[in-house]
Amino acid sequence: MARIHQSFDTGKSVLEMRSMIDSRILSRSEISLLLESHTWKGNVLHASGKLGSGTITLEHGRIVVDIELSFFGAAAQGAIEQKLREQFKQLQQ
Repeated sequence: MARIHQSFDTGKSVLEMRSMIDSRILSRSEISLLLESHTWKGNVLHASGKLGSGTITLEHGRIVVDIELSFFGAAAQGAIEQKLREQFKQLQQ
């Protein structure tokens, strides 16, 4: 199986990042296929969807994305990685 492992430095607190993820990222239609079902457990967002499942872990000033892609997700791995990179770079602003 294919896996996406990315990390992003944001310079923001965990609380700021969580708020931004909830309001700016999880609501986006292009992200919903990957993060269709999601639940926060502490500072870790557990998510799953048609394209895969995994976690988004918030650390002070940093986001770590670890997603195991489904068969369909693996076929679109490059596009998914690019879309995640675009969305999480917004948190650096």
